[in-house]
Amino acid sequence: MMSQVNKVSRRNLLKNAAAIASVGALGDSGSWAAPQVAATRQRWPGKGSRTLALVGDRYHNSDYIRVSLDLVFKDLNRPIDYTTNYYDLSPSLLEPYQLFVSLRDNMIWPGGYSADNVRGLENPGEFPRENEEYWITEEQGKAVQDFVAAGNGFYSLHNNAFVSRSSKNYREVQGGCALSHPPIRPFMVRIVNKEHPVTQGVEDFMVTDEQHYLIYDKDMKNVLLHSENVDGLTFTPDLEDPANPGPLKNLGTTTVSGWAHEYGKGRVVFTAIGHTVHAMWQPEYLKIQKNAVRWLLKMI
Repeated sequence: MMSQVNKVSRRNLLKNAAAIASVGALGDSGSWAAPQVAATRQRWPGKGSRTLALVGDRYHNSDYIRVSLDLVFKDLNRPIDYTTNYYDLSPSLLEPYQLFVSLRDNMIWPGGYSADNVRGLENPGEFPRENEEYWITEEQGKAVQDFVAAGNGFYSLHNNAFVSRSSKNYREVQGGCALSHPPIRPFMVRIVNKEHPVTQGVEDFMVTDEQHYLIYDKDMKNVLLHSENVDGLTFTPDLEDPANPGPLKNLGTTTVSGWAHEYGKGRVVFTAIGHTVHAMWQPEYLKIQKNAVRWLLKMI
């Protein structure tokens, strides 16, 4: 019996546990997209293009993300599938889809979040220190890169720009990376390119959210949004650019906050807002999200 138990890999146990947990987190609103993939399919009557969303991480519960995105895709009459299983990201997973959406970061904690669970105990020092790992591989980054280059869409939201810190291939297609962010605070989102289809009909707006500070690697004419703290609060990130390491410096009140570019035969959009459902449903930001999906699916 013991020899049979030893044949079960720790990784497979983690995968199975994650899939079971994801069913509880995401509910059962439709059929599974693939075996062992915690994905639910929204049964909108829309036809045609299909979207897969990779969502949820330690700091961003998959429930609020799904609730947020459901409003966008229901209004657009387009189906969307959800998964939390980052380890299944591959060409075969993406193959049935025309749009890949992601709102999750680059870190996992295989040993658990011990620092969150031992506060107040008599013996906290006896618990191992929590250690994060990066989940994405260069093969997975290449899968997204090839998916877009072949003519499909990629909508990256909020903390998903941190994934580009861990994969050169992912950063190449996404177009930039996150540095860090201050705590939640109000800031203004300014439309810097009102001619692009993604920002058509959108006005500058205030939002209370995490103001992510970012680097955009490609032509700056592709930048659509800036965020600005109008109270004059500045920010010095605690992470450097992995592609260009150097001393950390104060980045001021304003940063790039969204962009859109062509990649191969496909299209990419990134927008940095999204830490809460309230921010996701800010009326002007909802317009941007809907326009982004239309543009990425080549509906406009």
